Amino acid sequence: MADHLTEAEGLCQKTLQVLEEQTSFPLEKIEVIRKSLQGLLPIIAESKRKVMVRSARGQKLTQEILDHTSKLYDVTSLPRPEGKAVDEIISRLKSVGDSVKKLEIYWKSFEYVTT
Repeated sequence: MADHLTEAEGLCQKTLQVLEEQTSFPLEKIEVIRKSLQGLLPIIAESKRKVMVRSARGQKLTQEILDHTSKLYDVTSLPRPEGKAVDEIISRLKSVGDSVKKLEIYWKSFEYVTT
C-alpha cells in the first residue's frame, strides 16, 4: 500500500545518500544513476496519493517496488569491486524503474477510464 511506497521512497533517499558518499565509482556513472533515481521519486510520491494503489493489484505492485528498492539499497551499500558494483546497481535501478512505471501505468489507466 502507500506504506510500501513510503518505505521505498525512504530507501531511494538513503541510496542517494550512499551514492553521494561513494568515491570509488566513476563520477559520470554516479551522476546517471543519481538522476535516474531522482526521476523516480516524484512518481513514487504521486503514486502514494492514488486510490488504486490500495487495490489487490496495487498492493502487489507496491510490494514489488519495495523489494526492488531494498535490493538496490543493499547492493549500493555493500563494498564490491568497482565495475561489478556499478553494473549491478544499474541493473537493480532498472528493476526499480520498471516496477515504478508498471504502477504508474496501472493507476493512470484507471484514471483514464474514469474520466
